[in-house]
Amino acid sequence: MADTLAPEAVRESSPAPVRLRGRRGGRLVAGAAVAWLVLLIVEWAADGRIWLGNLVGIVPPAAFVLVPLLLAALAPLARGAARWRSLGAAGLALLLGLGQSGVDPAALWRAKPRPGTDAVRVLAWNTNSWNQMLGTQDHFYAFLKAKHADVYLLHEYQHVTADRKGRLPVDDLARLRREFPGYGIAVRGELVTLSRFPIVGQPAVGPARAVPAGADWRTTYRESKVLRTDVLVRGRVVSFYNVHMPVWNSMPDGLLSPAFYRHMRERFAPRRAQYEGLEADVAANRHPVVVAGDFNATAAMADLDPLRERLADAADVSTDPYPTSWEEGGWKPFWRTDWAFTGNGARAERYSFGDPEKLSDHATQDLWVGLPRGTERGEG
Repeated sequence: MADTLAPEAVRESSPAPVRLRGRRGGRLVAGAAVAWLVLLIVEWAADGRIWLGNLVGIVPPAAFVLVPLLLAALAPLARGAARWRSLGAAGLALLLGLGQSGVDPAALWRAKPRPGTDAVRVLAWNTNSWNQMLGTQDHFYAFLKAKHADVYLLHEYQHVTADRKGRLPVDDLARLRREFPGYGIAVRGELVTLSRFPIVGQPAVGPARAVPAGADWRTTYRESKVLRTDVLVRGRVVSFYNVHMPVWNSMPDGLLSPAFYRHMRERFAPRRAQYEGLEADVAANRHPVVVAGDFNATAAMADLDPLRERLADAADVSTDPYPTSWEEGGWKPFWRTDWAFTGNGARAERYSFGDPEKLSDHATQDLWVGLPRGTERGEG
């Protein structure tokens, strides 16, 4: 009798460990989905309001789509109420995070843009300390000239000290004039704007307005992270904003270093002041505007929200469903930290990121801008 019943007992008891593992896996998925949703809510409450909220910039923005999709795909591991809880939390997280992801599914079926013959071509680029460490100066200038841009918005017109912690001024104006004859040149701190059209104004923006005339370069560098240049394009004044916002992190120190968080805390207020100065100036400007540069912010960060609400993101005409610009030359450029916006009648007609040819860790921004017809003279 015992020999006959033993196999049945084994057969009846063997699914229990499987069911146990299934329940544990289901609880794990449900817990992860709810935890991700709670994390999104906490991030939303903190980002842009307290300095620690900038930590969201570490996360590749695509994760705000990929994580909830993965959790939804794993939801069948849960059973009963846990399964629906997993699906509900994942679905809500996807809905909340889509705008922070930088993903644009519409780009997959968007027609390739064809800029008009009178479009203004703009190149915006972080030059990586004016090509101090990569390539040669001849390659650097040949690269710039080959873009044939009407307006160049260049950042990091500077060199760095041996420890890469200090910044030094650069004087390359003679070569700039030689390489770009006929272009107007505007310089403020680390920002250089070249324009084939006449420059008619250069109003200070944000904290730069408080910098006295004749201030030393270091003061100008620290306070001037936006260079507005008003140019006359076929009888109409257009304002080009050359932007390089302060970096919010100190990645070389590492996430476990107190210096990393001290840097975040110290940079939060000056960085916010630069953004607010730019936002206020754009809001008061009635000219067509083009705002482009290295914002050191991703789609997941709240820093860009006011600009994205007021202006049009040039990526709205891109055919890339997930545009990225940094870190070029690294393992993978998962982040878009370089942005371009248009408004007040200016509109992006074509926009793409370009290969920096190993001259920088940032891709170039190639932008063609259409302008409203009509004439308008004077300074903004």
